[in-house]
Amino acid sequence: MSDYQENSQSEYEKSGVSSRGAEDALSELLEHVLPTRKFSERYPLAADIGYFANVIDIGGGQGIAFGTDGVGTKIIIAELMDRYDTIGIDCVAMNVNDLICVGARPVSMVDYIGCSFTDARIFSEIGKGLAEGARQGEISISGGEISQIKEIINGVDLIGACIGHVSLDKVNTGKDIQSGNIIVGLASSGVHSNGLTLARKILLGETREEQEKNINQFEERLGRTLGEELLEPTYIYVKPIMEMLENGIDLKAMVHITSGGYSNLNRVENDNIRFVIDPLPPVPEVFKMIQEQGNVSDAEMYEVFNMGTGFIVVIENMKEFTEVSKICKKYNIATEVIGYVEPCNGKEVTIPKLNLIGRGQKITKTN
Repeated sequence: MSDYQENSQSEYEKSGVSSRGAEDALSELLEHVLPTRKFSERYPLAADIGYFANVIDIGGGQGIAFGTDGVGTKIIIAELMDRYDTIGIDCVAMNVNDLICVGARPVSMVDYIGCSFTDARIFSEIGKGLAEGARQGEISISGGEISQIKEIINGVDLIGACIGHVSLDKVNTGKDIQSGNIIVGLASSGVHSNGLTLARKILLGETREEQEKNINQFEERLGRTLGEELLEPTYIYVKPIMEMLENGIDLKAMVHITSGGYSNLNRVENDNIRFVIDPLPPVPEVFKMIQEQGNVSDAEMYEVFNMGTGFIVVIENMKEFTEVSKICKKYNIATEVIGYVEPCNGKEVTIPKLNLIGRGQKITKTN
């Protein structure tokens, strides 16, 4: 990757998304939300808030995993292309991919559609995508809600909430990671459903008029149009991860690479480790285009986007990698060893090739 100069204000912030503001808002929200744990002491939580999903202890050694997520501004790509038949896959993917991080098998999901209009064709296409996502994730869609709120939303917003099942002794938050463990990356299908505000404005233009003009522009580097590239559905990793667990592979941690990039590894429940990303996986062309055209720094690229790695598993040795790779190949998902774990006074992610370090959810350049 090229070494672009760091700016005091990130390109993501210039596009309208403030990571710093989100952190401050979350901190204020949690001040009130965290104490609610004591309101349901009969059904305690099995993990801290802040992991990819949480688990509710329902007794008898059993837990219900629960999480929620949406498709973000990827819905705007669907609007620009007037194609809504895949966006539901993303909604399912963002939910079930979080749920499996705690070792749970996803069971069912409900969807919420906030909208300024109701169009039978569009809603049919959204339903088609939700159904396909449910098939891939082996879940049911057990209900949902359509809310017409024209005063708030201009267009359509798609969000889901998902539950799953896990035995309490199988809940995985990464606490068993040890120095010497191997980091394995599972390939992404592209941008997935994070960073689309930045990607859209760089590749398609700042204004709606520019975006409508450029959405169907064919790019030789991508082998398809910009719209087709950005609308590519998020990979759903449920089947390979569940097969790994069922086959007894000792997954020390499972990490969904979304906003925050590789720094999502820092969510694990182990405070004295360093994740070293080396060798750095090849970067798909779409991310190279975003960086080149937007003059985006390495640090920001690896903080905003998945950069070609959509999911990570941490395992003990290369023998287990052989099994992981074999399973993923069945589902046409490429895998490779992308690093290792070493001791650290604290918790961080480093990318030596680019002189990047991630602490918390922030990635910065070291020199």
